Order: sequence, then structure tokens, then C-alpha cells
Amino acid sequence: MPINLHFFRNNELEKLDYSKVFEFFDNYPAFTIYYGDDDVQIICSDDDFKFTYRYLVTKKSRVKDIYKLDPTYSNVNFMLELPVMIPNFLAKEILNITLKICKTFNLAIYNDSFKDVKEFNSVDVLMLFEKMRTQYINEFGLNGKIKYPTQKLSEICKYQRSIDSLKEMYQHEIDVLPITPIQDKNTKVFGISVMFHVGHPTIFPPNLDFVYVHDELNNIFLVKRVDFYTIIGKYLIEIDSVLPDMYILKKKQAKSSRKIITKLRKEAIEDSQFTNIRICDLIDDI
Repeated sequence: MPINLHFFRNNELEKLDYSKVFEFFDNYPAFTIYYGDDDVQIICSDDDFKFTYRYLVTKKSRVKDIYKLDPTYSNVNFMLELPVMIPNFLAKEILNITLKICKTFNLAIYNDSFKDVKEFNSVDVLMLFEKMRTQYINEFGLNGKIKYPTQKLSEICKYQRSIDSLKEMYQHEIDVLPITPIQDKNTKVFGISVMFHVGHPTIFPPNLDFVYVHDELNNIFLVKRVDFYTIIGKYLIEIDSVLPDMYILKKKQAKSSRKIITKLRKEAIEDSQFTNIRICDLIDDI
């Protein structure tokens, strides 16, 4: 159930040039524009978090009771469908893009919960987002989503979004491990995991719970964070200037760390019942 944000424009301004709107989205590689008979879908496919959302340009207005709204504004048949069951971090990113759209094209917004058309305000819309998400959970439950502490969720989202820039920072000479939440299908034990290749210089993200260890014989086994860091900790350096609880295994130490593989293997746990979860399926537990 998304939040529909409808865009309006003051009647004193010239009509919205949709070609310029499409040019705006062309500057964002994650967006693809699909032209249909009844609408134009502008879909963002977020590879970092494996989810999609969209803006729509429609032939007809989809605003209910439009005649009750301020007549100095006209609906431009352009709208955002904001997902509610996503982390706050992603909602804020979407709203930042929406703010740029409103500023670029002099647009105001309207939602059915508003009294009237109003200027875009990220704080107000984020409050609406959190309210609607709470209502959805109260009515329909989590539907497979998992509540996760807000601060930790923000940190792992920031890390996940920064993977490419971290690779560049270290001249692509260090593995920057993407995060994968996992959950045991039977026990419902949940945690944040990464895949570590033994012997590789590596950055480990914040708030890890598990590490998949990929050894030099192509064997893969799962180790709990506490056991992994107890064994490999002497080779790691914390880089909390970027994010708290983030560590680096540099090239020289990575070579030395190969000799602890036997100790790690002894700490392997059963992992056959663990399944992968998307980060976007974690919900802020405020």
C-alpha cells in the first residue's frame, strides 16, 4: 500500500513540460521510463537494496474530490507512489529526489490525508510515511518484514549505499562486502551476514551477526560474529571514522590470516535452514 503524492502547479505558471521531467530522470541511471497508452511509468530499480518504486504520469487525474481543493493550483497528472514498508533511510532518499523535482518544476503536493494542496516539506511527508506504515502494520501485520533497531538499520543502509565509494576510496584493492540479512526458517533466528573470502583484503560492515567464510578450497561455512572476531580480531583495524563497528583487514594481515582457517572451521554452525532476506524488508523499530 503506497502513499500517493500528487503533484500540483500554480495556474499562474506556464504548463508543465513533461519532456523536461523525463530529462530530469534520465540523469538518474536507476530510473527507466516506460511509455504506455494510459500512463508513463518512471520506475526506479534499486540494485543495492533490491526493490522498486515509481512515479507516474497519467492521462486523467487520480485525485479524489479535486473540486474541493484550492483552485489556484491544477493537478498536473504526475504522482509518486511512495512504498510504506521500507526502511526510513530509503524513504528519505526518495523524498530527497522528490524535493528536487518540486524545486526544479515549481510543484506543490497533495495527499488524501491533507486538507489542501501544500508546498513539499520532507519532514511532514516523512511523518506521514511513519504514520501510514504504523497503520498498515496494525491492520495487516508485518507480512514477512522484520523489525530492526533504527540506528543499526540506518548504519547498514549507509554502508550498503556506500559500497561503490568505499571501493574507490581503496582503489578497488579491497573487498567491500555487500550485506545480506539471513533468517533461519525454523527457529526464526535472524542476523546480518557477509561473505568473506579467506586471504582477501576486506572491509567488514557494521552490525554483523554472521560471516560466511569462503576458503581457498571453495568450501563455504557459517560462523557467528563473536567467534569470527575472536579468532580474526588481532588482524583487524576499526575504521569508525566512516561508520561505527566497521573493520578493515589490510593486505599484509589478510595473507597472515590464512593460517587461522582451521580455527574458524571449528566454529562453523549449521546453516542449511538459513534463507536470504532483502535489506529493504527490514523495518525501523523506533
